[in-house]
Amino acid sequence: MSADLSEQDIVVTGMGIVSPLGMTVKSFSDAMFQGESGIHSIRGSLVSQTFPIPYAGYLDRNKIKASTEFAGVMSDSSRMALMATMEAAMDLDESVPVDALVYGSAEGIAFDFVQNSLASGVSEEMLSHSLAEAPLIAMQKWLLDEKKISIADDQLICINSACASGNQAIGDAMHRIRCGEWTRAIVGGVDSRCTPSNLMNFHMLGALCSEGIAPEKASRPFSKDRAGFVRSEGAATLVLETRAAANARGAKIYGVISGYSMTSDAYRLTDGRDDVLCVKQAMLDAIADAGLSPADIDGISAHGTSTPLNDKLETRAIKAVFPNEGRSIPITSLKSQIGHSTVAAGAIEAVACLLMLEAKTLAPTINFTPGDVECDLDYVPDHARPHSMKHMLSNNFGFGGQNTCLVISHR
Repeated sequence: MSADLSEQDIVVTGMGIVSPLGMTVKSFSDAMFQGESGIHSIRGSLVSQTFPIPYAGYLDRNKIKASTEFAGVMSDSSRMALMATMEAAMDLDESVPVDALVYGSAEGIAFDFVQNSLASGVSEEMLSHSLAEAPLIAMQKWLLDEKKISIADDQLICINSACASGNQAIGDAMHRIRCGEWTRAIVGGVDSRCTPSNLMNFHMLGALCSEGIAPEKASRPFSKDRAGFVRSEGAATLVLETRAAANARGAKIYGVISGYSMTSDAYRLTDGRDDVLCVKQAMLDAIADAGLSPADIDGISAHGTSTPLNDKLETRAIKAVFPNEGRSIPITSLKSQIGHSTVAAGAIEAVACLLMLEAKTLAPTINFTPGDVECDLDYVPDHARPHSMKHMLSNNFGFGGQNTCLVISHR
């Protein structure tokens, strides 16, 4: 496939987002380019004053709106995913068939939701119904009720490949549309697990930043003084279809999903390979899948978690893929602003890439402190930077050694 303008391009014709930086694409975009932080203190509200993790990219539940029959007992993940989908699907209706819904979700382990619902007096019968209204089911029901769009049950595909889930959902759907199996799909990812138990799980792994500093300074990818990631949550939904289908209905095109690849380290549960073999291959394969060479990539949306291990290994892989351009290609990490939304990260960062390509501006990696000799590339520190771009590479790597990369191109 060529990444040149083509009727066979897989284009994005809808976007919606729920994030610590904003509950709409517009509010998210404004805050992202301003270099704002969505990380806030959670002590005394979500957790106790003595809880070891003091901050997170936690979303105000009062701002998460969903209009379905069981919205009152719907899980937070379902409400977030549905809110993002409502925005993304604004120009869809019964005359625009959707073949599938592919979404990254960790709904299946929503223990806190079950526990809290039972404690608040929700009956077990109602709870089982509301759990059946997991993110994909909730979106399917809303699309049918409000848009008169029917998606078959066997075309609801739930992805859970940890932090690689969002990219995998987008990439898998892109390939199935490209090969002619589908014409149009709704894709994305959601994670609502800024919960005490989930925070403690990551804390016990030694993965989270827990320093007594200002919340907005806690996430600092590629910095010399980085000390772990900040847990976050959110959702993003995209509508994908062929350019031919989008043009036929006069849809607005936001950009192109032009390449995708996934590899597996098969190494350790939480640690990447020192030789970065599989991360390097995922990046190279995604670029080749787009019909491009590394020299065609104008910018990178890094996985950039702010952990000591990830950031040095990702930098090492970038240098291996871009031996000539590595020192000059700009690299940005959205996680510096919103933290790590794990299962939702790839989908949220895909929306960020589309916005950066359209604005010809790179969002900043905030809180950056130079000095790590193993992280010595151009990370777009502190402030947004005008930068003419046609193609961006977006990296997301998950526990278990799951490496997913997308190439996202200007429309």
